[in-house]
Amino acid sequence: ERMGLIRRQPGLARSIEVLVEPERLPLLRPPQLVKSSVQRN
Repeated sequence: ERMGLIRRQPGLARSIEVLVEPERLPLLRPPQLVKSSVQRN
C-alpha cells in the first residue's frame, strides 16, 4: 500500500484493489504434476 501497488478501504472486508497494470505482472506457469515414489497404505 505504501508503494502504491494496492489500495484498501479500512473497515470493509475483502477490499484490496490491485493498482498494477496486468501487463506489468509476471506470467504464472500452470501447475505441474509431480510424480512420487512414496507408497500410500
